[in-house]
Amino acid sequence: MTIMEERNDFLKFSEIISKDLELERMQKDIEYFGHLNRYTGSMEGEQAAEYIAGRMDSLGIPVSREVYKIYRSLPGEASVRIAGPSQETVYPLTPYVYSGTAENLTGELVFDELSRSGCSQRDMGSRMEAFKGKIVLTYESSFEFGCAARAAGALAVLTIWRANLAHHGTLGGVWGTPEPEDLQYHYPRIPFAEILKDHGEALIELCSSAKEPVTVCLNVKMDDGILPSMMPVARIEGKSRKFVLVSGHYDSWYEGVTDNGVANAAMMEMARVFKNHEKELERSVVFAWWSGHSDGRYSGSAWYYDNHWEELKKDCVAHINMDICGCKGSDLVGFNTSMLEGEAFCRNFLLEYNDEEPIPPVPMARFADQTFWGADVPFAIMPKFSMKSKQSFSWWHTKEDTLDKVDPEIVLRDASVVARLAAIFANISRLPAELKEFADKMEQKLLWLQNGLSEDFDLEPVFPWMEQLKSRLNAFEEMLSEKEKQGLNTDEDILTVAGELVRIVYTASSPYHQDPAVDGGMFPALSAAAGLTPENTTEEFYLAVQTRFIRQRNRLNGQLERICRDCDSLLCQWKNTRHQTAG
Repeated sequence: MTIMEERNDFLKFSEIISKDLELERMQKDIEYFGHLNRYTGSMEGEQAAEYIAGRMDSLGIPVSREVYKIYRSLPGEASVRIAGPSQETVYPLTPYVYSGTAENLTGELVFDELSRSGCSQRDMGSRMEAFKGKIVLTYESSFEFGCAARAAGALAVLTIWRANLAHHGTLGGVWGTPEPEDLQYHYPRIPFAEILKDHGEALIELCSSAKEPVTVCLNVKMDDGILPSMMPVARIEGKSRKFVLVSGHYDSWYEGVTDNGVANAAMMEMARVFKNHEKELERSVVFAWWSGHSDGRYSGSAWYYDNHWEELKKDCVAHINMDICGCKGSDLVGFNTSMLEGEAFCRNFLLEYNDEEPIPPVPMARFADQTFWGADVPFAIMPKFSMKSKQSFSWWHTKEDTLDKVDPEIVLRDASVVARLAAIFANISRLPAELKEFADKMEQKLLWLQNGLSEDFDLEPVFPWMEQLKSRLNAFEEMLSEKEKQGLNTDEDILTVAGELVRIVYTASSPYHQDPAVDGGMFPALSAAAGLTPENTTEEFYLAVQTRFIRQRNRLNGQLERICRDCDSLLCQWKNTRHQTAG
């Protein structure tokens, strides 16, 4: 069989997998999930997990019921009351995951005016001074802000949501289950709750017009604790132990139909279809339904990573994640991705699902169970189902995420996208690693960063290593092409080189730990220095960032050198193999 015939073959296989999906089956399962409040470790959450596992059993698919302990945080009742003899207005609140508690906490309410526009790190100190002993009303909602407010002596934080829906957020900066230092330093432990848009604006008006300080009384209840949770993980065995991981969280806020009941049902149906075609699978396919996504800050996938690290490191070739699917009004399909598969791959795939030129892929951010970078998993794709109008689905993380928000045709489309991706990565002869293109994107990002750095941050020592890397990758990709022509497997080669490349681009810590649960994309630690100068930061903070920058630059250079050595070693082995064969 020629290379072209092989490529046509895996494309045909992906189309067969997609066409075998049955909407009626998915709709029945979506309806089932749509009547369960699937909080991690709750009775209905465990019921949903066993429902998934039981389905796998009935289909003859090997399924493990992974049980772990989660440090879970669930918001309880919360409200803020305007104190005073003539003002007894009470506004409901929605506490954030890992918020602190409050019982009749009374204090002056102050509005954080700078939350409308932001401020420099140097000015943050004086901004925070105004919060000491106060309850802060703000548009800020980040973990970092919560930590700073607590350190400044603020009593509590009320963050204003952009809509009039009770929306759930999280204050946790720890990815997964905490380590001892996390418990002490990385949870703000400050009462932190969200207030509806109109209520927040009413309080802003009250603060600005009142002749006397506005006093409020705050109550925040939380249900935090450690409890067991089960996660179903099903495996359809292919000819190779190498596998594609398809995942999505099953825990939800309320019924959470589009986030993430649709994905749960779609993955169940995909597992059935892949099982029917298991004899045709070149690589295996693993389906994992995580808990602890929203109420444990990705605790489920992080626990799985910790406890299956060696298997992931050795055999996982790609991670495809499903999150927020089947939504009415969705008319745009795009990708968040590690960028390793290249823009041409993404464009050609997405053309089928868009009625106009698809949007370019977006580099993966630090969210949505993107837990597996440290195990050198080279490909990470999270399809993004959105709207051309750039509106967001307002029911996300609210009570409004119900069955009426689902469009059956969109369910089938979204399931087809993920099923076809999984089938391609399962059966393509050579994994679609565009290494030279990826190295170019690395260099472009580093050059862009360098242009935004002050003279105290220097990336110049990295660029000679980038040149060496690109030279090695040219020879390495030629070797991959030669192996492919001879029908030889290249998975190990790609995992060795591409997996490590992706890891150093998207992480800042070691392979055995998780980076903090804060925003981050390509080169997250180096990027933190962008825009900082001695004029807009304090002297201590500037020195601290310089120190981290140098250490991260050293790390990058050291790992680039290692990747170059790995390329040399693999090329040498290949040269010797060809020589022995010729002899």
